[in-house]
Amino acid sequence: MAEALILDIKAGNWRIGDALPTEAELVQRFGASRSTVRESLRELAAMGYIKRRQGARSILVADDPTDSFVNSVQSIGELLQYSGRTRSTLLARSEVVATGDMARRLGVVAGSRWLRLDYLRTPMRGQLPLGLSEIYVDARHADALGTIDDSLTIYRQLEQRAGLVVRRVEQSIEASTATPAMAAPLRVAPGSPLLLVRTEFITSAGEVMEVGLGHFPAGRYRMEIMLQRSGGASDIDG
Repeated sequence: MAEALILDIKAGNWRIGDALPTEAELVQRFGASRSTVRESLRELAAMGYIKRRQGARSILVADDPTDSFVNSVQSIGELLQYSGRTRSTLLARSEVVATGDMARRLGVVAGSRWLRLDYLRTPMRGQLPLGLSEIYVDARHADALGTIDDSLTIYRQLEQRAGLVVRRVEQSIEASTATPAMAAPLRVAPGSPLLLVRTEFITSAGEVMEVGLGHFPAGRYRMEIMLQRSGGASDIDG
């Protein structure tokens, strides 16, 4: 469905700023379920073609998007699903001890042991790498990842195989720069600006089971966070 809609866009059936058909119209056109339609629209948004709006029709924002990725977030589930909408290549797997700078970067106890997985992520469409991901898993659960299923996120595999439950996710974003080791796979110069996204997965027992560090070159990744206001005027200060 996404491919067919891209062909429509390339054919000029819609101009930038136009609204795409409603979900109901797409369901009727393709004879597909509403969930399939939503996933196809989510894919177009990730590729940079459209801007999705809750409760309204999607808007065409580009007819030839660049090598970039937009992570549109409205829930924890969507926050964690971007990896399922990119191509991932495992570059390295190793066991490490968090000491010194590594312990500070991860925010974990010095001397703790971790399984480290390094991934290069690329958009489904486009040639430039989207980013590098360093994933650290508590070494106590490393056996659950003896074989990695690339169709599932790491945290989901830990839930299924180790009986863990993610209760809370904490994420921080800051500016960073590319080290020489990052520069080559990302196809940027050393010292180039990066967006560093740190994601921490905390279990129902209050333990950190996974820490992810995502390194994204400038212009290749954008996060959009949309939050629904649940209270009244008193829930906002200022």
